This record gives sequence, C-alpha cells and structure tokens, in this order.
Amino acid sequence: VLPLAVWTGEHFGSILTWSVIFGDGIAVGLYAYCVFTNTAEGATGRPIYDVFMGVSLNPRIGRLDLKMWSELRVPWILLFVLTASCAAREAERFGRVSAPLAFMVLAHGLYANACAKGDHCVPTTWDIFHEKWGWMLIFWNFCGVPFTYCVSARWLLLYPDRAGGGAPLAHSTAYTVFCFALLLAAYYVFDTANAQKNEFRLRRAGSKIERKAFPQLPWGVLKKPKFLTTRNGGELLVDGWYGYARKPHYTADIVQALCWGLICGFSEFLPYWYVCFFTPMIIHRAVRDDTRCSAKYGDDWRVYTAMVPYVFVPGVV
Repeated sequence: VLPLAVWTGEHFGSILTWSVIFGDGIAVGLYAYCVFTNTAEGATGRPIYDVFMGVSLNPRIGRLDLKMWSELRVPWILLFVLTASCAAREAERFGRVSAPLAFMVLAHGLYANACAKGDHCVPTTWDIFHEKWGWMLIFWNFCGVPFTYCVSARWLLLYPDRAGGGAPLAHSTAYTVFCFALLLAAYYVFDTANAQKNEFRLRRAGSKIERKAFPQLPWGVLKKPKFLTTRNGGELLVDGWYGYARKPHYTADIVQALCWGLICGFSEFLPYWYVCFFTPMIIHRAVRDDTRCSAKYGDDWRVYTAMVPYVFVPGVV
C-alpha cells in the first residue's frame, strides 16, 4: 500500500500512465469480446465509432454492473485520494495543511460522498440508462475525471515552488470564509436538488429506499411533490427546487466548479480550466435534454416550460 503523500508525488506519473493504459485496454478489450461473442448491442460496423461509444449497455461480472461501478466507485474515490495526497504532501513539508488545500479536500470529499450515498438513484440517470459503456465513458471515468479534476489541488501543492516564494498560498480570512460559504451553499443545492429529482422518480415508480448515509440534508425528499402529468403518462416535477428552475442541479454544479478555481486566486488561468470545460458541456446537455423532452412530451412540454420558465437561475435564465 502506497503512503498517501506519494500518490501525487513521485508516483503520480506512473499512476496516470497505468490509468491511461487500463482505460484504453478495457475499452478495446470489451469491444473485441462483444464482437467475437456476438453480444454487441447496436453496433454500427464502424470500429472506431463503436469502440468510442461502446457496444454493451450494462456489462456485468456476476451481479456487479461494471458501468455503474466505474461511474461511482472509481473516479470520485480516486480523485479524493489524489487531493488528500496533495494535502498530505503539503503537511509533510510545512507541518500543516493550508486553508486552500483543506478546501479542496472538503470539496472533493463532499462530491465523492454524494456519489456514494446516492448510488441508489443513479440507475435512472442518462449515462446508466441510455449510454453504452465505450471508451468515452470508460476512459473518462478511469482517467479523465480523477487526473484532470485534481488540477486545482496539484496547482496549490506546487504553488510554493512556482510562485509562492516557498510558502503555501494564503488568502485573507474574509475571502477564505466566502469561498467555503459559497461551496457549502452550492453543495446544499446540488445534493438536495438531485435527491428531490431522483427520489421523486423512484417513489413514483414504486421504489422507496430509505438511506441513512451522511449527510441527510433537510428538503432532500419532497413529501407530497407537485407534478404535471403528461398525455403520454409521464410526470414532470414542478416542486421543490424544480419549481424555481428546470436544471437547478446543473447551476449548483457549475458554482462548485467555479469554487475550485476561486480558492486558487486569480493569478493564473489553469485552476479555472474545469469550470470553463464544464459550463459549456452542461449547457449543451441541457439544450439536448430540452430538445429530446420537447419531442417526447409535445404540447405538455410547452405547458411545463410555462410553469417553470427558467432553466438555471430563477428570474435570469
């Protein structure tokens, strides 16, 4: 077992390299297995496209759903370990962990924990229900998420030797408190909005799973939610956070991503790469979802968007 501090130190390059090899190998190997065993689902006959998008929806080993495992257990836990390793490395060198790095440990710890405690809600999401397990998802989960989302933590770790004059980055108390408060507020909306949406889906489908995983936040489950019943039998939530905007969980996710940059200050662009990548990606997903739902629900979707006119921020957009 490697000491925590070396994960992002002398072993970071080798761990990254093996993650790339592992992600590529799993994607190509799964494609080959499905083709040779004649179990490919929806193959187009174009190998590069099929490897990229995948030809297996929910591959399993016994009862283990590999796609769900790779979405929840691998990327976010590895991300947290890499960020915690940065903090351990800083503590080894300076005898303490700076407030910005403690912030990143909290931010990634909250995210990893949210994925674990809400895993019963994940089967209803787009990735699990519709996307096949190809290189796009495999490589991104095994390599992309942990090794690119940790940029802010590694930037802070390397700051003393690059620009800090031998000392960790430090902000004023007021600015540090602001960053922590903004992160926790965004996380609260992110956690409870996702819980409201997914618990609504599960309970309307007759599946009620009581979870006690920490933290159970107030307003996470709507007791008697209001919803619009569509002509094709669908149900659209118009209560809780979703009475104010159609994608409040996306907004909260964007703010959390912004916080990962804000805690690094404004001297360089690199810590803001994630929010710059994530924001257009999630907006594009919202547009695609709106197009798909408009085609699915027809006039009922226009009624719904009249009831909840804003997508991200009430009164703004």
